[in-house]
Amino acid sequence: MNPCDEFYRQRDRRTNEYLGATPLHTAPVHVSVGRDAAKSPAGQTAAAALLNLLARSHRVITVDIPSTEVPLLIDLPHGRASTLSECLFDQMRAIDPCGDFRSSQSIPHGSLSIGVGREAAVDCMWFIGAHNSIGLLDRSRQHFGDSQGTLRGAALAACLGAAAMFRAQLHMETAPRVLSCWNYEEGERAQEGPSSLEALDAGRVFMVGAGAVGSALGFWLRLFGQAGNWVIADKDHIAVHNLNRSLLFTAAEAGWPTGAPKYKCDVVAGALRSAVPARAWYDEYVANSASEFDVVLCLANERGIRHEISCRNFSVVLHATTGTNWTSQLHRHIPGVDDCAFCRAGEITPVRFGCSAAEVVTPEGEKSDAALPFLSAAGGLMLATLLQRLQAGSIAGLDCNDWRWDFNSLYRMASRAKRSCSETCSRVSSKSIRDRLHLTGRWKHIEQ
Repeated sequence: MNPCDEFYRQRDRRTNEYLGATPLHTAPVHVSVGRDAAKSPAGQTAAAALLNLLARSHRVITVDIPSTEVPLLIDLPHGRASTLSECLFDQMRAIDPCGDFRSSQSIPHGSLSIGVGREAAVDCMWFIGAHNSIGLLDRSRQHFGDSQGTLRGAALAACLGAAAMFRAQLHMETAPRVLSCWNYEEGERAQEGPSSLEALDAGRVFMVGAGAVGSALGFWLRLFGQAGNWVIADKDHIAVHNLNRSLLFTAAEAGWPTGAPKYKCDVVAGALRSAVPARAWYDEYVANSASEFDVVLCLANERGIRHEISCRNFSVVLHATTGTNWTSQLHRHIPGVDDCAFCRAGEITPVRFGCSAAEVVTPEGEKSDAALPFLSAAGGLMLATLLQRLQAGSIAGLDCNDWRWDFNSLYRMASRAKRSCSETCSRVSSKSIRDRLHLTGRWKHIEQ
């Protein structure tokens, strides 16, 4: 078998399993980056994230950039490029060393097309833009705001654009969107959020699982800015099949074509500014550590992790997931305010979601995790902005604890709910016991 055929066989297997009866037929894509977008941090964020996501499912991509000398204005984890053009192509080739990625000032015949910014080519199928935390997807050219907070909306716009291109190659319709990654609502209910963008400092953070959603979180926080003390725990190595749904992992880090694959936790921790990797499963780590944490990110579901974390009654537990029905999901767990992570997972078991993917049964009877790149990216973005809301002091007052984006809907995309533990749940202890379990904690005041 040709080496590149083998690469795509391994990489795209989980995508095809997710799609089931509709296998992926990769279509060429053209991305037109407007001069206005190329010269702004938000526009560069949207272009870089969009091409990152596209390169994980499309093998032929052409890009129209107004100048190859536009300086890079954002901090990306891939490469050491100094110009936007060099950065975009280096990133795509690192993700897919077999892909056909080149410049083109016009849309090649038969290509799907998407424009970034108000000065993108007018004949594109779709356009993306952003203002503060609102991401825009429309049939007409869109603008990117000048505020630092627009990096959030630009990240969301990239997810919406990648989903539109993915659906187009499957001959599926897509609806225009006005969506907020600050309050996770759409249309008139979408909130812009702050125009500022402070480096995230949520205190001592324990990330359990560094897969697709966890790596997406690392990618976004590298762009947005991050501080505090983080521990990233995961014993898994990166595999080629992880490349279809992670914003961060590259072929070389998966050991392709030769070499040893890296640990997921090492790569995610390396993307952040103050994080240390722990090459261990959750139960192995806590058995050998007396560390206290202010926030726990539950991004894995094996080895009874949700039960164990729920029983420890941390002040703030957050997690994000994807589902088999094209959804990205965000969950908050504050003791005395919300349900525990285990009860939440049990309630939505029929959706069959995993840490960053959905469990899929193949025709041969094998089970595997599968997801689409923009779903994991959106889940990681939802988690990043909820952490920012925690830092801003606006997380406990939210009237719901479960948010979802449905990328398969042509109508309502955003939904939310308030969930509670089952009547028989005994995992959440009383406030007095929780105070004895955790003597210190930056966010203890938000418990009830």
